[in-house]
Amino acid sequence: MTEERVKPRTAKSSLRLRLLATLAVALTPIFLLSGIQAWINAEQSLDQRRLELIDAADDAIDDLAQTLATAESYLQFFEPEILEGGCGEVFERLSTVIPSLNNVVRFNIDGISECTAIGEPGFPITRPAAFERLRLGAEIVRTDAFEGPVSHTQLFAIHSRVETAFGAFDGSVSFGINAERLAEFLHNRVRGDNIDISIASTDGRVFGSSVISQFEPDWLNELETNEGNALFPDVQIGDERHDVVIERIGQGGVYVLLTRPSPGLFSEFAIAPASAIGLPFLAFLLVLAAVWVAVDRLVLKWLARLKRIAFIYGAGRYKIRAGESFSSAPEEILELALTLDQMAEKIESRDGSLREALGKRDAAVREIHHRVKNNLQIVTSFLNLQSRQVSDQGAKSALASARHRIDALSIVHQTLYQHERLEAVSLKPFLDGLLNHLSEALGFEDTGIEASWDLQDADRDADDAIPLALFALEAVTNAIKHGPTFGGKIHIEMTRDAEARMLNLKITNTARPVGEDDEESNSTGLGSKLMTAFSRQLRGELSSGPDGNGNYVVQLSIPEPTEAKKPFSAV
Repeated sequence: MTEERVKPRTAKSSLRLRLLATLAVALTPIFLLSGIQAWINAEQSLDQRRLELIDAADDAIDDLAQTLATAESYLQFFEPEILEGGCGEVFERLSTVIPSLNNVVRFNIDGISECTAIGEPGFPITRPAAFERLRLGAEIVRTDAFEGPVSHTQLFAIHSRVETAFGAFDGSVSFGINAERLAEFLHNRVRGDNIDISIASTDGRVFGSSVISQFEPDWLNELETNEGNALFPDVQIGDERHDVVIERIGQGGVYVLLTRPSPGLFSEFAIAPASAIGLPFLAFLLVLAAVWVAVDRLVLKWLARLKRIAFIYGAGRYKIRAGESFSSAPEEILELALTLDQMAEKIESRDGSLREALGKRDAAVREIHHRVKNNLQIVTSFLNLQSRQVSDQGAKSALASARHRIDALSIVHQTLYQHERLEAVSLKPFLDGLLNHLSEALGFEDTGIEASWDLQDADRDADDAIPLALFALEAVTNAIKHGPTFGGKIHIEMTRDAEARMLNLKITNTARPVGEDDEESNSTGLGSKLMTAFSRQLRGELSSGPDGNGNYVVQLSIPEPTEAKKPFSAV
């Protein structure tokens, strides 16, 4: 009986992984919400960093905006005086009021200077695009930074539109603002440490900064989506990383640039967003780890013990009690172990009853075989007595053949009741006994026949033992009957062909008279008919004939039983 083992399932379907997957799915919404909260905290942190920079420079930015607005007001106020050629006088009067003022210029309708506080007139306007905006109707235009044609310093310009009495465009009056002086004006008004403030132009140039000299012009695009200022965190400037804020001053090309070293990973700006996602994630991992350990300690360890005990019970050893080693197990598993104990006790009791019943059955069957054997011996004795009363040789021969057949049956039953397994017969000792009996009964020594046998052991069902014994009897009897009158050899061989799954029984007799080779196979005698009948009963193939060496061979090939029909083998 083959033992079937349940194939282990793959690791992905184990209890531990399924429980972890369930918890992971259950905790994922919390983890996602934490991620959203972390993103919100990060955005708030960036806003806070931006606002801190702007608040620290708020007074400076307001003063700068106020200075530029004041310059625009003065430009419009002194427009009549400038138009009359008083550029120098106006410059002298305003240079102390507006320290960053670099020049006062009057440009005609063609953009050529007609009056200038510094240098000689006649130079063209440096930013024609700004002049064109004035021509199109703009009242005040601020330009980005450029190099002054007279002072050769970096300037910002403020242009005011000039009109004729009829309202037609008639050029501009302009102030040149020194970029470096404007930046110096901001430095003294900044609150807070490590904050660098400077002036920036539309083309990315920076004035008055000790940290940065150029920024990416693309940063100005961020101002379009923000309220006049934008933060660029963790910008690599030189060997350090800085937070940079850009803020537009009015409607022109003047910007304020604020920089401060980035707070780093261990600042509140980084810790707050990180903790929003890090703490839930850490808790997530700790829960999974706790479940992993708990499942192993509370479930899997005990299941492994239950599995080992189940294998022990499966081997028929019921004395071991599971409950004794499960005293510290969870209550549910302890109940299962106690249930296994109860099951083992009931199975042990039932097995004991079955073994007792089987023992009684085996004793009864042995007694039956013993009595049948005794009865057959009585029949043999009757045939011996009857043979002595018969004088006809044919009758004596017939009675002797019947006696031999009955003896073979008697040996079968003797073997069965002496064998431990009643349902099967070990062929080697069985045929040994049968052939020894035939040697004496048929008088091999008296006839000078040399008999030998070589038997490979094999187990067969008890139902096959009788036809196999009778076949061997008839084959040996025929070999003697049709062999020489005195002398010769008979060899019986039984082998197993494991590859072909066949059991082969071969009887070879020597010195067969010439001319009688085919008589055996074509004989219509009782022996030949019985051999054919027994081979069919055994589902075997019978063949006979000479082997080319002066011998005659009778061979019976019997298929081995299938797994379902094999004799039961007790473990």
